[in-house]
Amino acid sequence: MSASSRAFFGAEGYLNPQAPVVRGARCVVLAAEIAVLGWLAATEGTAAVSLFGIVILGLIGVTVAVTVKWPAGAVFTLVIASAMPRLALSVFGLHLRPEHVAIGLVLVVLCVQMLRHKVEPLAKVHSFDYFLIAYVALNFLTSAITSPEPRMTLRWAVLNAIVIAPFFLLRFLLTDIKKTYRAMEVLLWCGAAESVIGIVCFLSNKAFHTTFGLSTEQYGFIPGVYGTQYEANIFGSYSGCCAIMFLAFFLLSHKSRRGRYMWGMSLCLLGALISLARSVLLALPIAAALVLWVVYKSGRVQFRSLVRLTAVLAVLVLVASPFLLNFVVERFSTIDFNELSSDSSTITRLVQTAAGLEDIRTHPLFGTGTDSFQLFFDWNDYMPGMGGDTDAGGWLGNTPLRILHDTGIVGLLIFLSFLGSLALATRKAFKIADPRTRTMLLALSGGLVLYAVTFQATEATMLAFTWVHFGVLAAIVQILPVPGSRDLASSRN
Repeated sequence: MSASSRAFFGAEGYLNPQAPVVRGARCVVLAAEIAVLGWLAATEGTAAVSLFGIVILGLIGVTVAVTVKWPAGAVFTLVIASAMPRLALSVFGLHLRPEHVAIGLVLVVLCVQMLRHKVEPLAKVHSFDYFLIAYVALNFLTSAITSPEPRMTLRWAVLNAIVIAPFFLLRFLLTDIKKTYRAMEVLLWCGAAESVIGIVCFLSNKAFHTTFGLSTEQYGFIPGVYGTQYEANIFGSYSGCCAIMFLAFFLLSHKSRRGRYMWGMSLCLLGALISLARSVLLALPIAAALVLWVVYKSGRVQFRSLVRLTAVLAVLVLVASPFLLNFVVERFSTIDFNELSSDSSTITRLVQTAAGLEDIRTHPLFGTGTDSFQLFFDWNDYMPGMGGDTDAGGWLGNTPLRILHDTGIVGLLIFLSFLGSLALATRKAFKIADPRTRTMLLALSGGLVLYAVTFQATEATMLAFTWVHFGVLAAIVQILPVPGSRDLASSRN
């Protein structure tokens, strides 16, 4: 390290706060902040100053979290930020969320670390990497060429690329099984914490009629809890996924750890239940059955654990029934297959699905650009006055349909190829992994099975938590010597 670099970073490579350059930069930043605060106070009032202060504090907090204890701090920040997409700030017409800020900061710090040779480039590249890169590139291509408003769809394509970035970023951060296991712990307990937030919001609404963390008319007159997630269905999917992952760890982990995993599973299961999302209630037994079947085939199932699991589930049902039974019955009783229009949620989805299919028939091969459905759809053309917020534009809740609409048949085939190649690599990794790594692979795979079901009714691949989940799974596949990957180090020689 040169003398100038040592003066800036310090003897051990960390930022030196006493360096003249750093002190000067701090003075410039402080003066700029004072000037902006003064301008906001003079033109917009104290409310804008308060908002600006909150944003600055948030940025400082995220920056500290990313840089302290690298790379664990960066992983922690990505997972936490991805669990709160409900928080958003409008910047240049875009909804900037914590996940966008966190991903941007992690990317910047990662680039700095790579320039200082603290991080090595990816040693392996798999076929699923190429498919995902092609999918991201196709989003930009269709947004620029086939979109009715390229200016808007290119913006959304950028946001889409940002939320997919954790899939690759986590591969640089999680370079061994020990780090990956810690990331799994963060992923699990972040889900438990999110479920607790949702439970508190639900109980507060029941006891004090508060409305924070929930939408009072999500399902007609039935409240839908979202906590810090985007909306109730996504909150339910997120909590349900974490419940399935806790289940895998409970069944396959050492006896001394099973108690805490049982508590985590119980909290996440309650979170999934209070979301009252029908797709989640249907997906939970499917994903749980897969996990139980794999554990049974592995020969590691224990009768005592199953008895304990059954007892805990029975207690949860008894505790939750007084609060949820009437809501659950009402949610499913509105479904009439002879007259689907009797259910407001179903008719809303059917109308938007029909409109989306019509757009796809017009542009079947390449679609019309990222998130372009809202540019075409207007409720007043179909059911004037339908819904509580008809000015918000349309939304395709089915993931395959949304991908077809945005990138056409070509985009859907590329995305399915990505999923298929990742599934194949995961299967190969499962065969050669040690017991603890197999537990992580089973937990992540079980969670993705739940997402595969719930994302047919609630699209969430344009939010970061989906790609954080994929990224942890891909990191494990990268670490293990899975056949079929391309070793870049050997290919360079």
